[in-house]
Amino acid sequence: RSRNDVTVVCGLFDENGNYVSGIQKVLEMRLKDETLATGLASGISVKSSLKAKSGKYLVRVVVRDSQGQELTALSGAVEIP
Repeated sequence: RSRNDVTVVCGLFDENGNYVSGIQKVLEMRLKDETLATGLASGISVKSSLKAKSGKYLVRVVVRDSQGQELTALSGAVEIP
């Protein structure tokens, strides 16, 4: 099995860039080679929820693996009605 721990951190920021809330998860990946190959080709979904009032926010997600010390991040705007 392919073993790796992946840390996922998600932060929610208001229109002024102030931190509102966030979460951190550590995913213990213990995948068969076939499952890993499929996941690398199509992606692996991770779902989380943050509570927030109505408004415009910036969501920032950072992912880091423990094996290769790889790091990636993605930001996006979201509006909660």
